[in-house]
Amino acid sequence: MENKIIIDKAISFIQTNAKENLSMQIIAENAGFSLNYFDTLFRRHTGYSPVEYSRIYKLTRSALELRKTAKTVLDIALEFGYSSHESFTRAFKAFYGMPPAEYRERYAAQAVTWHDLSGKIAVNHFRNYFPELRPVDPSIALDHCFTHDPVVHFEDMVNMTVAETEAFTLGDPQVPAHLLIVSDYNKPDPSVDLVCETEEDTLSYVRLLAKLPHLRFSIHNRMDSVWELFDKEMKRQGFACRKGYDMVYPHCEIAVPTYDDLFARELREQDLPNLEAFCRQGGCSQNHVNAVRIHFSGKGNLGLRPCGVFKGGELIALALPVLDHVRDLCRYDIGGIFTTELKDQRAIELLWKFVIDLSLKDNATLGNANAKEDDSLLGVGCCKRIGLITTAINLSYSK
Repeated sequence: MENKIIIDKAISFIQTNAKENLSMQIIAENAGFSLNYFDTLFRRHTGYSPVEYSRIYKLTRSALELRKTAKTVLDIALEFGYSSHESFTRAFKAFYGMPPAEYRERYAAQAVTWHDLSGKIAVNHFRNYFPELRPVDPSIALDHCFTHDPVVHFEDMVNMTVAETEAFTLGDPQVPAHLLIVSDYNKPDPSVDLVCETEEDTLSYVRLLAKLPHLRFSIHNRMDSVWELFDKEMKRQGFACRKGYDMVYPHCEIAVPTYDDLFARELREQDLPNLEAFCRQGGCSQNHVNAVRIHFSGKGNLGLRPCGVFKGGELIALALPVLDHVRDLCRYDIGGIFTTELKDQRAIELLWKFVIDLSLKDNATLGNANAKEDDSLLGVGCCKRIGLITTAINLSYSK
């Protein structure tokens, strides 16, 4: 466990200093280990040497810059510590199979996913720590979720399609009865989700994962699941639990209200100044504005459908639904609901119902992936008033 803490510290140091030329000695000294032993330890945990990890992280970050900025190839090369355009091009081509300029031309107009960038660094880190786990083919893992309960496990399936993910089992990898889904979001620790139908199976994974000092994992359960032994084990091991609920709109139509002074529609690129004003008034964060701006540039999440409620030409409420498509299942995640006029329940109701109507017209359902037991704009209380029902309980555990 102490070794993992050291490796995590080293990974964090490398990622924080991605634009520096880090030597093996600098990384080892920062972690507080001797040079030779640290190299062996790092390889055992991540599958890479420290210098290889640093090189890969630099290249994935530079690829992101190529896709999302207008910086020249030379500027990006120098920014990430390469001495020349030529040296960067050689390294980039060796990793991505094409020079930087060709990569930019091919992918600049496409949405960025971690499949393109992550290199499975966190997944390999996790996999090397638990040799007992047997890898499961992704199609078999998806089949398992579909055949057991696609409604309960929808978010697990989404993770398998939007992130760099591998599935593992303690059982038969050809016919798994339970799964561990490990997703890499380019952070030192991966996202870990358990897909288990019985309390006994879940306890087997928890006892294994308890070796990690900072373990975080989630599990989606049916609402009628009662696991007393599991709850006791979590408390005994000092886990804190955050509870949320997966909710969906179950009907095939909805009545969208009409008002003389309010109207709802999808945002257009020319609405960006209005969105900036909405942000300055505290309606949303600059990150939300940036996401919408990138969306209109064609380089963001292709499933995003920003919608708003307007009053007298002014944006007063914002929704950021995102379409998740797994095989033949289509569902919009409501993403976020924001408003500058909390007292105007009409605007909130209008926006919710407009987004639901948009989803239904796309032959998709509308869901809220992690509603909390509160009366916020995305809370259980508001969801129920709009007509959503609870389909699964989402339990997130951490120490």
